[in-house]
Amino acid sequence: MQNTSTKVWVFILSSSLALLVLGYQFGERLGLMIGFLLALLLNFMVFFYGESRVLAKLKAKRLKGQDAWGLLERVERLSAQLGVPVPTVYLIPESSANAFSVGHSWKKGSLGFTLGLLQTLEDEEVEAVVAHQLCHIRRLDTFAFSVSSTLANSVVGLGQFLDSFLPYRLRFFRPLLSPVGWLIIKLVVGEKSFFENDLMASQLVGERQRLGEALWRLEGLAQTKPLSIPPCTSHLFMVNPEGFKQRNMFLKSHPPIEVRLQKLMGYYPI
Repeated sequence: MQNTSTKVWVFILSSSLALLVLGYQFGERLGLMIGFLLALLLNFMVFFYGESRVLAKLKAKRLKGQDAWGLLERVERLSAQLGVPVPTVYLIPESSANAFSVGHSWKKGSLGFTLGLLQTLEDEEVEAVVAHQLCHIRRLDTFAFSVSSTLANSVVGLGQFLDSFLPYRLRFFRPLLSPVGWLIIKLVVGEKSFFENDLMASQLVGERQRLGEALWRLEGLAQTKPLSIPPCTSHLFMVNPEGFKQRNMFLKSHPPIEVRLQKLMGYYPI
C-alpha cells in the first residue's frame, strides 16, 4: 500500500517538475510561469476532477433512504470491519453488471454499483463485490488508480485537442499519444494490485469461493453487455467494463480472469 502511494506521489512531483523545466527551456521566465500554471492545472485535475468525471459520465445517483438491496447496510457493516469511514454509495442506471471505487483518500471514498449488478447477482455475491471495492479504498488503490486515470486522460485529451486543428478530420495525435496514456496507467497500476485486493476481499467475506464466483459471473456479463466509460478509466472497475469492444489487447487494464481466479482459488475453471 505504501509502495503504491509513494510511486504515485513521485510520479506527480516528477510530472510537475518536468513541466517547469520544459517551460524554462522553451521560454525562460515566461515559459517557467506557463509551466508553473500547467503544473497547478494538472494537480487540480488530479485531485478534484477525476472522481466527478467518472460519476458524471455514468449518470451516477447517490443512494439515499430507500434501499431495496440492503446495499447501504452492507457497506456500513463491512466498512466497520475494515476500520474505514463509510464511503458514499452511488447507483449507475446501466444494465451492464459492474462496480467501481474512486477517491483520493481512504477517509473519503465513493462506491458505484450498476443496476444490472444488483438485479443479477445473488445476495452473497453482492456482499463479495462490496467487500472487494472497500478493500481497494483501504489499500489506497483508489488514490493510485484515480491519479493515473486523470494523468492518462490528460495526455489522451491533449492528442484529441491537437487533432482538432488538422484538416479533413484527420486523427494523428490521439493514436500517437494514447499508448503514452496507457503506459502511465501501467506504470502505476500493476496486475499485483488486482491479485492482492482479490485475496484481501476474500478474507473479509471469509470465503474465496464466493468472491471467485462473483468475479466469474461479472466477467461474463461485462463481455455481453459492455459499459460506455470515460477514456482511461477501465482499471477503476472490478472487471474490464469494455468487454469485447476493447479490441487492442495491449491496452487491457485487468489481468485475464483465468489468472485472477487461479491466483485467488488455486484452480480454474471454477
